[in-house]
This record gives sequence, structure tokens and C-alpha cells, in this order.
Amino acid sequence: MKKGHPLDEAFRHKLRGFEADVPMHLWGQILHKRNWQHRFINRLKQQPPFAVLLSALLVAGALWLAMPGQQAVIPIQNFPIPFPLAVAPDIQASASSNVDAPSAAGAELEPLPHQFSPAALPVALSARQAIQNDAQQLALPAAEPAQPLLSASSTSLPAVRPTLYPPAPTLPSLMEKDAANRPGILSSLFSPDPKCAHFGVGPWQFYFDAIASPDLAIRTMQSSNPEYDPYLESRKETESYMYAFSGAFRFSAVNNKGLAIRSGLNYSQINEKFNYFSGSEQIIKYISRFDEFGNVIGTDTVVEVGTRHKVTHNNYRMLDIPFLLGYEIGGNKLSISINGGAYLNLLFRQKGDFLSPQDMRPVHFDSSNPNAYAAFRQQVGLGWYGSMGFAFRASHKLQILVEPHFKIFPKPVTLDQFVLEQRYMTTGVFVGVRAQL
Repeated sequence: MKKGHPLDEAFRHKLRGFEADVPMHLWGQILHKRNWQHRFINRLKQQPPFAVLLSALLVAGALWLAMPGQQAVIPIQNFPIPFPLAVAPDIQASASSNVDAPSAAGAELEPLPHQFSPAALPVALSARQAIQNDAQQLALPAAEPAQPLLSASSTSLPAVRPTLYPPAPTLPSLMEKDAANRPGILSSLFSPDPKCAHFGVGPWQFYFDAIASPDLAIRTMQSSNPEYDPYLESRKETESYMYAFSGAFRFSAVNNKGLAIRSGLNYSQINEKFNYFSGSEQIIKYISRFDEFGNVIGTDTVVEVGTRHKVTHNNYRMLDIPFLLGYEIGGNKLSISINGGAYLNLLFRQKGDFLSPQDMRPVHFDSSNPNAYAAFRQQVGLGWYGSMGFAFRASHKLQILVEPHFKIFPKPVTLDQFVLEQRYMTTGVFVGVRAQL
């Protein structure tokens, strides 16, 4: 639509009152994307008289450069000029009658690499004759007669050398693109308006990680009431750490600026040992007596005194979803990344034995058994994760990944009503492979 069209006024009238302020950071990005040619052209369009004047000057200069006869003038006495193929018979005869004198030092003069018109032939012959006369006055010995410049039987031109000076730029070159694929001056001035700037974070690359880690689990326990401190000490004496491990499948998206987004599924397990030993323990058993009809006729009480030793392997299992942000730097062989974020716990399962806070005797806990002793949660909420990764390139799309990490759950894994607060922190080194998708 042209400027001033009635339909423009109709749209402007309908849209009046719906203007919205554009955020300043968008203007900054637009200015960053648009080059100097776009800004220069827009400023010229806002001032038509100056744009017309500058365009006229550029067109005039281009036409002046394109006019013939603007090439550099070369002295004719320094560069003798070859004659064209077809020369009038009278000019050929005149040339053959004036070139019989010997040339200076018997040297052939180099042809000029420019075209020569028949009209300039007398001037060239006069200059050649003057050089030959000077050579005769010097009486140079052994001067061989020069070959005729042009004969009637000539059928080809002498070899023409490349032009000494490059030709002046012509008008079409000002409109065409240069070697850097940039538009010419006139093409930039009269080109249509540039398109809207495109903003984005750049292309993304996607990876799949398969990693596993031997972990070190650090447990902390705290009693909710000082009266349970003896129970806390008994728990510490009867339970010990064995080992821990974790494994994960993880997807990563990394852009060309180094920003990384990671998520997936993580499984971890902590194993502990419960070792209970009682030096002198009294066990009371009640034995009933029955008659021949199955009726109870009495009960006997049996007291057994002895030692008791119980060993159980306790395990605590977690299934988490990581939500991580990272930043990667590096080259073709090695890249280094820093990662951090949250772990969302989906499941927390446990099984084993520990001392009961009521009688200090072993009790069994099992998350899958509703009749077992209830002391732990089924989910432990959010945990925090941090790591530094090193990726070594093994092939075009395969990397070896080494990632030291730590993970901590600030919320206790025990229930609120339990007498102790039990928490875990793990640290280890993930080792695995990363494949580019």
C-alpha cells in the first residue's frame, strides 16, 4: 500500500489506543543485529533532499569513471605500438620505405599492450625514424638492419601483453556485490527495506548420557529431645556404613553459547550394616498344656538366659529426577562443564533392622510391609546437586564423561513424629559415555 492511502487511515483509526511500549532490551537487540548500512539508509530516507543529492553525486561519479579515454597515458617513445592487422596499402608502403635504417643496438622494441588505431600511424613512424637517426649518429658497430615493422604478407598480430594499469571501474560494478558478498553502494541505497531482525540463542546440540558412580554416603542423626540421646548413641554403635552407588540416564541440550539444560532419571542406593549383640539376654517363653480333647489345662513359663547376635544389611533406595543447568567450555578434544540444580525425589524405599526407641531391642522396618515398624518417609522432597564434568572426545559423536558430584537432601528421611532426624549427603564420581544425538 502506498503512503497516504485511505485504508492506512482506517487501520490507524481502529488501532489507536492499542499502542504498547516496547521493552528497551528488544530495541537494544535490534540495534545490535542491524548493520551500519541499514541505519545509514534509514537516516537518508528520513531526509529526502540529502538522499537525492548524494545519489546524484554517486551516479555522476560512476558515469565519469565509466567514460572512455580515462585510462593512463603512456609515452609512445618508451613503448612502440603494434599495428592492427588490416592497414591501407598506401600506409603500408610508407611504413616499408621508412624503416630500412638500422635500429639502435639491434634490439627489438617491446610492443605496447594497448590497441592502436591507423590514424596514429604517421606519428609512430616519425618517432621510430627519430630513434633510428640517433643510432646512426652514434655510429654503433655491428648494427643489424631492423626488420620491417609491417609487411603486406602479415597475417597475425604480435603477442599482446597484459594491461599495465587496471581499467577504471565501470558503472555495473557499483551495482554488483563485491568479493565479500556485500551489496554495492548504489544497490544498498536503492534496495528495499531490510527484514526484521531475527533473535535466538543459536542452534542446539542434544546428548544422551549413561553414567554410574561409586558414592560415599554421609549420614547425620539428631535427636528431637535430649532424653533420646542414649538411644542416639546406641544407634550409632549398632549401625555402620558399608557402600553406596548411583546410576543415571540423562539427556542434555547444549547451545552454541555453552548453556546446557539436563534432565533424566537417577537411581541411588545406600547400604548399611546393623550388628546387634546382647551379652546376657533373658527370654521368657509361655508353653501351654492340653488334654486329650484339646482343652488347655495349664501353662508353663520357661525363662531362657543367653546371648543374642543379629546382623542385618539395611538398604535405602531413591529414585530421582534431576533438573540441572550447566555451562560448557572447551575445544575439540576436551570440554569442561559446571552443573547445578535440584533433584526431585519420586520414591524412597528402605528395608532392614534397627533398635526400637521403646525397649532398645531390634525391630524390622520395611516400606513394602504395612505391619513393619514405621519410621521413614515414602518421599523426601527436593535435594540439591552440583558437579563439574570433563568430557573427552573418543570419536565424532561419542565422548567419555567424568563428573565429580555431590547431592544433599536437607529434609530428614524419617517421619516427623519419630524421635530422631536422619539425613543423608552423598558424593562420588560419575563415569560413563555421552552420545550426540
